Amino acid sequence: MPIVDRYIARNFLSGAAIVLFILLSLFGLLTLADVLEDVGKGAFTTIDALTVVGYSLPKIMLDLLPVTALLGVLIGLGTMANHHELIIIRALGPPVERIVWPLVEVILAVIAFVFLVQFFVVPEFELSAARVRAKTTPQTIIASTDTEFWTRSGNRFIRIGRVIQQGALRDVEIFELGENGILRELVQASSVEVLSEGRWLLIDAKTTNLELAEIKQEHSTSKLWQSSLSAQQTSALIVPVEAMAPLALYRYIRLLDQNNLDTHRYRVIFWQQLSIPVGLLAMSLLGIPFLMGSARHVHAGQRVAIGGSIGILFYLAEQMMGQFALLYDLSPAPAALAPDIILLMLALIFLHRIR
Repeated sequence: MPIVDRYIARNFLSGAAIVLFILLSLFGLLTLADVLEDVGKGAFTTIDALTVVGYSLPKIMLDLLPVTALLGVLIGLGTMANHHELIIIRALGPPVERIVWPLVEVILAVIAFVFLVQFFVVPEFELSAARVRAKTTPQTIIASTDTEFWTRSGNRFIRIGRVIQQGALRDVEIFELGENGILRELVQASSVEVLSEGRWLLIDAKTTNLELAEIKQEHSTSKLWQSSLSAQQTSALIVPVEAMAPLALYRYIRLLDQNNLDTHRYRVIFWQQLSIPVGLLAMSLLGIPFLMGSARHVHAGQRVAIGGSIGILFYLAEQMMGQFALLYDLSPAPAALAPDIILLMLALIFLHRIR
Protein backbone atom coordinates (compact mmCIF):
# COMPACT_ATOMS: atom_id res chain seq x y z
CA MET A 1 0.00 0.00 0.00
CA PRO A 2 1.55 3.38 -1.01
CA ILE A 3 2.38 5.95 1.65
CA VAL A 4 -0.60 8.16 0.74
CA ASP A 5 -2.98 5.21 0.96
CA ARG A 6 -1.59 4.23 4.35
CA TYR A 7 -2.00 7.81 5.54
CA ILE A 8 -5.67 7.87 4.52
CA ALA A 9 -6.30 4.46 6.07
CA ARG A 10 -4.58 5.45 9.31
CA ASN A 11 -6.63 8.62 9.66
CA PHE A 12 -9.84 6.72 8.96
CA LEU A 13 -9.02 3.99 11.49
CA SER A 14 -8.01 6.48 14.17
CA GLY A 15 -11.27 8.41 13.73
CA ALA A 16 -13.31 5.18 13.71
CA ALA A 17 -11.55 3.88 16.83
CA ILE A 18 -12.44 7.02 18.79
CA VAL A 19 -16.07 6.84 17.63
CA LEU A 20 -16.35 3.12 18.40
CA PHE A 21 -14.93 3.59 21.90
CA ILE A 22 -17.41 6.39 22.67
CA LEU A 23 -20.40 4.51 21.24
CA LEU A 24 -19.48 1.25 22.97
CA SER A 25 -19.11 3.11 26.26
CA LEU A 26 -22.50 4.78 25.82
CA PHE A 27 -24.40 1.66 24.77
CA GLY A 28 -22.55 -0.39 27.38
CA LEU A 29 -23.81 1.96 30.08
CA LEU A 30 -27.34 1.75 28.68
CA THR A 31 -27.13 -2.05 28.73
CA LEU A 32 -25.76 -1.96 32.26
CA ALA A 33 -28.64 0.26 33.40
CA ASP A 34 -31.08 -2.28 31.99
CA VAL A 35 -29.31 -5.31 33.47
CA LEU A 36 -28.92 -3.72 36.90
CA GLU A 37 -32.70 -3.89 37.30
CA ASP A 38 -32.32 -7.68 37.68
CA VAL A 39 -29.79 -7.43 40.51
CA GLY A 40 -31.25 -9.10 43.60
CA LYS A 41 -33.47 -11.46 41.63
CA GLY A 42 -32.52 -15.03 42.40
CA ALA A 43 -28.73 -15.27 42.72
CA PHE A 44 -28.02 -12.43 40.28
CA THR A 45 -25.43 -9.94 41.61
CA THR A 46 -23.81 -6.69 40.48
CA ILE A 47 -20.73 -8.64 39.34
CA ASP A 48 -23.04 -10.79 37.20
CA ALA A 49 -24.53 -7.64 35.67
CA LEU A 50 -21.08 -6.35 34.72
CA THR A 51 -20.23 -9.77 33.30
CA VAL A 52 -23.37 -9.76 31.13
CA VAL A 53 -22.47 -6.32 29.76
CA GLY A 54 -18.96 -7.53 28.93
CA TYR A 55 -20.33 -10.54 27.07
CA SER A 56 -22.80 -8.30 25.18
CA LEU A 57 -20.21 -5.87 23.79
CA PRO A 58 -19.22 -7.88 20.66
CA LYS A 59 -22.86 -8.03 19.49
CA ILE A 60 -23.33 -4.32 20.23
CA MET A 61 -20.14 -3.55 18.31
CA LEU A 62 -21.42 -5.28 15.18
CA ASP A 63 -24.62 -3.23 15.29
CA LEU A 64 -22.60 -0.01 15.65
CA LEU A 65 -20.04 -0.63 12.90
CA PRO A 66 -21.95 1.01 10.00
CA VAL A 67 -22.45 4.33 11.80
CA THR A 68 -18.89 4.03 13.15
CA ALA A 69 -17.61 3.78 9.56
CA LEU A 70 -19.48 6.94 8.55
CA LEU A 71 -18.34 8.95 11.56
CA GLY A 72 -14.80 7.59 11.16
CA VAL A 73 -14.69 9.04 7.65
CA LEU A 74 -16.19 12.37 8.70
CA ILE A 75 -13.85 12.78 11.68
CA GLY A 76 -10.66 11.10 10.48
CA LEU A 77 -10.69 12.42 6.93
CA GLY A 78 -12.48 15.60 7.98
CA THR A 79 -9.33 16.81 9.68
CA MET A 80 -7.44 16.21 6.44
CA ALA A 81 -10.07 18.20 4.53
CA ASN A 82 -9.78 21.13 6.93
CA HIS A 83 -6.01 21.15 6.45
CA HIS A 84 -6.43 21.03 2.64
CA GLU A 85 -4.64 17.68 2.54
CA LEU A 86 -7.42 16.06 0.50
CA ILE A 87 -6.95 18.69 -2.23
CA ILE A 88 -3.26 17.82 -2.46
CA ILE A 89 -3.99 14.07 -2.50
CA ARG A 90 -6.62 14.45 -5.24
CA ALA A 91 -4.05 16.29 -7.33
CA LEU A 92 -1.74 13.25 -7.20
CA GLY A 93 -4.05 10.97 -9.16
CA PRO A 94 -7.67 10.31 -10.16
CA PRO A 95 -9.70 12.86 -8.17
CA VAL A 96 -12.02 10.64 -6.14
CA GLU A 97 -10.57 7.16 -6.60
CA ARG A 98 -7.39 8.28 -4.86
CA ILE A 99 -9.39 8.59 -1.64
CA VAL A 100 -11.98 5.86 -2.20
CA TRP A 101 -9.72 2.86 -2.81
CA PRO A 102 -7.78 3.04 0.47
CA LEU A 103 -11.10 3.17 2.31
CA VAL A 104 -12.46 0.20 0.35
CA GLU A 105 -9.37 -1.84 1.20
CA VAL A 106 -9.76 -1.07 4.89
CA ILE A 107 -13.50 -1.84 4.83
CA LEU A 108 -12.84 -5.21 3.17
CA ALA A 109 -10.47 -6.05 6.02
CA VAL A 110 -13.12 -4.92 8.53
CA ILE A 111 -15.72 -7.11 6.79
CA ALA A 112 -13.44 -10.13 7.20
CA PHE A 113 -13.13 -9.21 10.89
CA VAL A 114 -16.94 -8.96 11.13
CA PHE A 115 -17.41 -12.51 9.83
CA LEU A 116 -14.83 -13.82 12.29
CA VAL A 117 -16.66 -12.16 15.17
CA GLN A 118 -20.03 -13.42 13.91
CA PHE A 119 -18.81 -16.99 13.59
CA PHE A 120 -16.57 -17.44 16.62
CA VAL A 121 -17.11 -14.69 19.21
CA VAL A 122 -20.75 -13.58 19.33
CA PRO A 123 -22.36 -17.06 19.68
CA GLU A 124 -20.09 -18.07 22.58
CA PHE A 125 -20.38 -14.71 24.34
CA GLU A 126 -24.17 -14.49 23.99
CA LEU A 127 -24.55 -18.03 25.31
CA SER A 128 -22.35 -17.18 28.30
CA ALA A 129 -24.38 -14.02 28.94
CA ALA A 130 -27.63 -16.01 28.83
CA ARG A 131 -26.28 -18.50 31.37
CA VAL A 132 -25.33 -15.70 33.74
CA ARG A 133 -28.76 -14.05 33.35
CA ALA A 134 -30.41 -17.40 34.12
CA LYS A 135 -29.48 -16.75 37.75
CA THR A 136 -32.35 -14.22 37.92
CA THR A 137 -34.94 -17.04 38.04
CA PRO A 138 -35.03 -18.65 41.49
CA GLN A 139 -36.75 -21.81 40.25
CA THR A 140 -34.11 -22.35 37.58
CA ILE A 141 -31.92 -25.22 38.68
CA ILE A 142 -29.00 -25.84 36.37
CA ALA A 143 -26.05 -28.02 37.27
CA SER A 144 -23.22 -28.81 34.93
CA THR A 145 -20.08 -30.85 34.69
CA ASP A 146 -17.40 -30.88 32.04
CA THR A 147 -19.53 -33.12 29.84
CA GLU A 148 -23.23 -32.62 30.64
CA PHE A 149 -25.98 -30.35 31.97
CA TRP A 150 -28.85 -31.08 34.34
CA THR A 151 -31.90 -28.88 34.73
CA ARG A 152 -35.19 -29.24 36.57
CA SER A 153 -38.65 -27.76 36.18
CA GLY A 154 -41.25 -29.06 38.64
CA ASN A 155 -41.35 -32.86 38.49
CA ARG A 156 -39.43 -32.98 35.22
CA PHE A 157 -35.66 -33.49 35.11
CA ILE A 158 -33.65 -33.07 31.91
CA ARG A 159 -30.14 -34.33 31.32
CA ILE A 160 -28.26 -32.93 28.34
CA GLY A 161 -25.12 -34.81 27.40
CA ARG A 162 -23.63 -32.08 25.23
CA VAL A 163 -24.54 -28.56 24.13
CA ILE A 164 -23.53 -27.64 20.58
CA GLN A 165 -22.68 -24.01 19.84
CA GLN A 166 -25.34 -23.67 17.13
CA GLY A 167 -28.13 -24.50 19.58
CA ALA A 168 -28.42 -28.25 19.05
CA LEU A 169 -28.49 -30.54 22.09
CA ARG A 170 -27.02 -34.04 22.05
CA ASP A 171 -27.77 -37.16 24.11
CA VAL A 172 -30.88 -35.84 25.89
CA GLU A 173 -32.88 -37.67 28.55
CA ILE A 174 -36.16 -36.38 30.03
CA PHE A 175 -37.32 -37.89 33.32
CA GLU A 176 -40.98 -37.34 34.31
CA LEU A 177 -41.84 -38.10 37.95
CA GLY A 178 -45.29 -38.78 39.33
CA GLU A 179 -46.84 -37.15 42.38
CA ASN A 180 -45.30 -39.82 44.60
CA GLY A 181 -41.82 -39.10 43.24
CA ILE A 182 -41.62 -42.35 41.28
CA LEU A 183 -40.42 -42.26 37.66
CA ARG A 184 -43.40 -42.62 35.32
CA GLU A 185 -41.97 -41.71 31.90
CA LEU A 186 -38.53 -41.55 30.29
CA VAL A 187 -37.84 -39.88 26.95
CA GLN A 188 -34.45 -40.40 25.30
CA ALA A 189 -33.29 -38.59 22.15
CA SER A 190 -29.99 -38.71 20.33
CA SER A 191 -30.30 -34.99 19.53
CA VAL A 192 -32.69 -32.07 20.03
CA GLU A 193 -33.30 -28.87 18.12
CA VAL A 194 -34.91 -26.14 20.22
CA LEU A 195 -37.67 -24.45 18.21
CA SER A 196 -39.71 -21.34 18.91
CA GLU A 197 -42.37 -21.02 21.60
CA GLY A 198 -40.86 -23.68 23.85
CA ARG A 199 -41.14 -26.50 21.32
CA TRP A 200 -38.38 -29.08 21.03
CA LEU A 201 -37.82 -31.32 18.03
CA LEU A 202 -36.59 -34.68 19.34
CA ILE A 203 -34.53 -36.65 16.82
CA ASP A 204 -34.38 -40.45 17.09
CA ALA A 205 -36.60 -40.38 20.18
CA LYS A 206 -37.56 -43.35 22.37
CA THR A 207 -40.37 -42.94 24.91
CA THR A 208 -40.69 -45.42 27.78
CA ASN A 209 -43.94 -45.37 29.81
CA LEU A 210 -43.59 -46.91 33.30
CA GLU A 211 -47.11 -46.18 34.61
CA LEU A 212 -48.77 -49.18 33.01
CA ALA A 213 -48.67 -52.72 34.32
CA GLU A 214 -46.11 -53.54 31.67
CA ILE A 215 -43.44 -51.24 30.32
CA LYS A 216 -44.44 -49.68 27.00
CA GLN A 217 -41.89 -48.25 24.57
CA GLU A 218 -42.42 -46.07 21.52
CA HIS A 219 -39.78 -45.07 18.95
CA SER A 220 -39.96 -42.23 16.41
CA THR A 221 -37.41 -40.69 14.05
CA SER A 222 -38.61 -37.17 14.94
CA LYS A 223 -41.08 -35.93 17.51
CA LEU A 224 -42.33 -32.50 18.57
CA TRP A 225 -42.29 -32.01 22.34
CA GLN A 226 -43.55 -29.08 24.38
CA SER A 227 -40.81 -28.03 26.77
CA SER A 228 -41.69 -26.98 30.30
CA LEU A 229 -38.46 -25.03 30.71
CA SER A 230 -38.69 -21.31 31.24
CA ALA A 231 -37.20 -18.87 28.75
CA GLN A 232 -34.28 -18.30 31.16
CA GLN A 233 -33.60 -22.02 31.45
CA THR A 234 -33.70 -22.53 27.70
CA SER A 235 -31.53 -19.50 26.97
CA ALA A 236 -28.92 -20.87 29.35
CA LEU A 237 -28.55 -23.92 27.15
CA ILE A 238 -28.67 -22.64 23.58
CA VAL A 239 -27.38 -19.74 21.52
CA PRO A 240 -30.12 -17.13 20.88
CA VAL A 241 -31.21 -17.12 17.23
CA GLU A 242 -30.14 -13.49 16.78
CA ALA A 243 -26.60 -14.41 17.90
CA MET A 244 -26.14 -17.49 15.75
CA ALA A 245 -23.37 -17.48 13.16
CA PRO A 246 -24.78 -17.03 9.61
CA LEU A 247 -23.85 -20.58 8.56
CA ALA A 248 -25.37 -22.07 11.72
CA LEU A 249 -28.54 -20.03 11.21
CA TYR A 250 -28.76 -21.20 7.58
CA ARG A 251 -28.55 -24.84 8.70
CA TYR A 252 -31.17 -24.15 11.38
CA ILE A 253 -33.52 -22.72 8.75
CA ARG A 254 -33.05 -25.79 6.56
CA LEU A 255 -33.89 -28.04 9.51
CA LEU A 256 -37.12 -26.13 10.16
CA ASP A 257 -38.01 -26.32 6.46
CA GLN A 258 -37.53 -30.08 6.48
CA ASN A 259 -40.06 -30.33 9.32
CA ASN A 260 -42.55 -27.95 7.64
CA LEU A 261 -42.14 -25.27 10.30
CA ASP A 262 -42.33 -21.51 9.79
CA THR A 263 -38.90 -19.99 9.03
CA HIS A 264 -39.83 -16.45 7.96
CA ARG A 265 -38.54 -14.71 11.11
CA TYR A 266 -35.26 -16.59 10.96
CA ARG A 267 -34.75 -15.76 7.29
CA VAL A 268 -35.18 -12.06 8.07
CA ILE A 269 -32.52 -12.32 10.80
CA PHE A 270 -30.23 -14.26 8.44
CA TRP A 271 -30.37 -11.58 5.74
CA GLN A 272 -29.98 -8.81 8.31
CA GLN A 273 -26.71 -10.44 9.35
CA LEU A 274 -25.53 -10.57 5.74
CA SER A 275 -26.48 -6.92 5.23
CA ILE A 276 -23.81 -5.66 7.66
CA PRO A 277 -20.95 -5.69 5.06
CA VAL A 278 -23.12 -3.79 2.55
CA GLY A 279 -24.04 -1.23 5.19
CA LEU A 280 -20.38 -0.82 6.18
CA LEU A 281 -19.32 -0.12 2.61
CA ALA A 282 -22.26 2.20 1.94
CA MET A 283 -21.77 4.29 5.09
CA SER A 284 -18.03 4.70 4.58
CA LEU A 285 -18.45 5.81 0.95
CA LEU A 286 -21.31 8.13 1.88
CA GLY A 287 -19.00 10.18 4.09
CA ILE A 288 -16.65 11.19 1.25
CA PRO A 289 -19.03 13.59 -0.57
CA PHE A 290 -19.37 15.57 2.69
CA LEU A 291 -15.62 16.30 2.58
CA MET A 292 -15.44 17.71 -0.95
CA GLY A 293 -15.95 21.22 -2.24
CA SER A 294 -17.24 23.80 0.21
CA ALA A 295 -18.18 21.02 2.63
CA ARG A 296 -14.54 20.63 3.63
CA HIS A 297 -14.81 23.86 5.65
CA VAL A 298 -17.63 22.49 7.81
CA HIS A 299 -16.80 22.35 11.51
CA ALA A 300 -16.07 18.93 13.00
CA GLY A 301 -19.05 19.21 15.34
CA GLN A 302 -21.40 19.76 12.41
CA ARG A 303 -19.97 16.71 10.65
CA VAL A 304 -20.55 14.58 13.73
CA ALA A 305 -24.13 15.86 13.99
CA ILE A 306 -24.76 15.09 10.32
CA GLY A 307 -23.19 11.66 10.56
CA GLY A 308 -25.04 10.84 13.77
CA SER A 309 -28.37 11.85 12.24
CA ILE A 310 -27.76 9.74 9.14
CA GLY A 311 -26.68 6.81 11.33
CA ILE A 312 -29.83 7.04 13.47
CA LEU A 313 -32.07 7.23 10.39
CA PHE A 314 -30.26 4.28 8.83
CA TYR A 315 -30.61 2.19 12.00
CA LEU A 316 -34.33 3.03 12.30
CA ALA A 317 -34.85 2.19 8.61
CA GLU A 318 -33.24 -1.23 9.09
CA GLN A 319 -35.32 -1.99 12.19
CA MET A 320 -38.55 -0.81 10.56
CA MET A 321 -37.95 -2.87 7.41
CA GLY A 322 -37.31 -5.93 9.57
CA GLN A 323 -40.59 -5.38 11.44
CA PHE A 324 -42.50 -4.70 8.22
CA ALA A 325 -41.11 -7.93 6.77
CA LEU A 326 -42.45 -9.84 9.77
CA LEU A 327 -45.83 -8.08 9.94
CA TYR A 328 -46.67 -8.13 6.24
CA ASP A 329 -44.83 -11.34 5.31
CA LEU A 330 -42.47 -9.55 2.93
CA SER A 331 -39.68 -11.38 1.14
CA PRO A 332 -36.80 -11.51 3.70
CA ALA A 333 -33.83 -10.78 1.41
CA PRO A 334 -35.16 -7.61 -0.30
CA ALA A 335 -36.65 -6.28 2.95
CA ALA A 336 -33.44 -6.77 4.96
CA LEU A 337 -31.08 -5.51 2.24
CA ALA A 338 -33.20 -2.60 0.97
CA PRO A 339 -31.87 0.16 3.31
CA ASP A 340 -28.24 -0.90 2.74
CA ILE A 341 -28.56 -1.14 -1.05
CA ILE A 342 -30.41 2.19 -1.30
CA LEU A 343 -27.73 3.87 0.80
CA LEU A 344 -24.96 2.31 -1.30
CA MET A 345 -26.61 3.52 -4.51
CA LEU A 346 -26.92 7.05 -3.08
CA ALA A 347 -23.24 7.01 -2.10
CA LEU A 348 -22.19 5.90 -5.59
CA ILE A 349 -24.38 8.57 -7.20
CA PHE A 350 -22.88 11.31 -5.00
CA LEU A 351 -19.35 10.05 -5.71
CA HIS A 352 -20.06 10.08 -9.45
CA ARG A 353 -21.33 13.65 -9.24
CA ILE A 354 -18.27 14.99 -7.44
CA ARG A 355 -15.93 13.38 -9.97
